[in-house]
Amino acid sequence: MSSHLGTHIDAPLHVLPDGVPTGELALHPFVGPARVVDLSGRGEIGPDSLPPRSVAARRILFRTRGRAFLSPLAAVRLAERGALLVGTDAMSVDPADAEDLPVHRTLLSRGVMLLENLDLAGVPPGDYDLIALPIRFRDLDASPVRAVLIKREAKNIRIK
Repeated sequence: MSSHLGTHIDAPLHVLPDGVPTGELALHPFVGPARVVDLSGRGEIGPDSLPPRSVAARRILFRTRGRAFLSPLAAVRLAERGALLVGTDAMSVDPADAEDLPVHRTLLSRGVMLLENLDLAGVPPGDYDLIALPIRFRDLDASPVRAVLIKREAKNIRIK
């Protein structure tokens, strides 16, 4: 079985020669407040397509219906704004024909973790607590996860 099958995280080792494997990842990017943003039917998501409220989230999950991908400039904007994790319901944050995976490289080289192939079909946009822990594979570049979202109460929302 491939470690990139189903919902999974990509470790820096996936695209960076000196990147760390899943077994050496810190866990805090994979647990905590997260925001689900609906960008269905958008194709390429550029920096100007990012909703202003979404770039303030440290963990952002894009519901795209599996068809949208980030531009490298949008990835830079998210990293500059302090993102810890970027997730998508698509197979990849990069377009399907991107051989060099520029968005992966942009985010992972800046310490932003990737969570791909999420099932967000029944999840409304909003604020949640995310739990998506990778398996501690010592030498692999990715890990399957079971991602869980718990709805945050509106009166207690404080995204950090």
